[in-house]
Amino acid sequence: MTDKVLVLAGKTLDRAIGALRAGTLRSRPSGLTRLDPDSCACAVSDLAEINIAPLSRICDATQSDPLYVAVTAPEKRREVRGFEFSLFPREFPAGSLREISPNILMPSFECYYLLKARELDFERELLLGMELCGRYAHDIPGNPRSRCMFLVEPICCSEDIRFYVERARGIKGVNPAASAARWLVDDSYSPRESMLALEQYLPARHGGRGYPVPVLNPEVAVPPEKRGLTARDTFKPDIYWDGLLDLEYDSAYHNDPAQVEHDKARAADVQAIGIPVIQATKLSLSTCERAELLGRQVGEALAAGMGTPMRRKLRRLDDPDLRSGRDALHTRLWRLTAGPRDGAAR
Repeated sequence: MTDKVLVLAGKTLDRAIGALRAGTLRSRPSGLTRLDPDSCACAVSDLAEINIAPLSRICDATQSDPLYVAVTAPEKRREVRGFEFSLFPREFPAGSLREISPNILMPSFECYYLLKARELDFERELLLGMELCGRYAHDIPGNPRSRCMFLVEPICCSEDIRFYVERARGIKGVNPAASAARWLVDDSYSPRESMLALEQYLPARHGGRGYPVPVLNPEVAVPPEKRGLTARDTFKPDIYWDGLLDLEYDSAYHNDPAQVEHDKARAADVQAIGIPVIQATKLSLSTCERAELLGRQVGEALAAGMGTPMRRKLRRLDDPDLRSGRDALHTRLWRLTAGPRDGAAR
């Protein structure tokens, strides 16, 4: 058996991350933190000695569907039928590499997020991070045109990504990765839910409204003194500002008559304990004008509980340049989250 390792990269790595989310591929931590140029499989003889059968579900390793792998020195890039070579750094922080099978490695989820920052713009990197830390997953991470699964387990959390990026200083892509990682939050249930949340709390310089950062899909207990007012002891808001507002994204799933009734009863319970509920739909986000109206409603609800500081923030939103930035962000996020099901989750 060769002592060389094959390290997944590029489109093959995208598919591997998707397969891990789907449960059709397994990996485990590897202790490797350095990939010397001579340790990376790149010659025909190296590649022939590695059993790539575990990758059969994600790649054919043919000229029409090549296997994308990494090397750590430019001169190691070769022309080998069925393979494409990418350039990776030689040194990684601990925990950067995972093993799929003997001699086959892939970057960890946090490392993947960092590496993708080399090719993605700010909004795409944001949405990728929200997906990795969320409860939905595309077959090709971050690609809205690929199939999306819902109610899956996150594969990492925003704090882990930020900690990893901080330790990866010096690696190409770390600055844009850090810029986006700062604004990631956990537990989004759909791409459109991510979009709706991001537009509220991103700062104005990134096209957002600069509202306080909410929590997504927490389990909130009804206060004991108010349990006589509700039919449940807990509720799970989509986008939640603690004690101030429950912002719900009602996807197509919520059009079912039984679900409509359930949503009404749930909203009545939440309002009964003194928390306003705003329900957003695909229509609410379909144009910049509708999204702006929704954002103003969210701001007013927050200001009712937060007072003067929030009122000042709302007045600043009248600036035409800031409005232009919000419209640009909305247009971009709308396009980037427009998948086949438009983020229909729970």
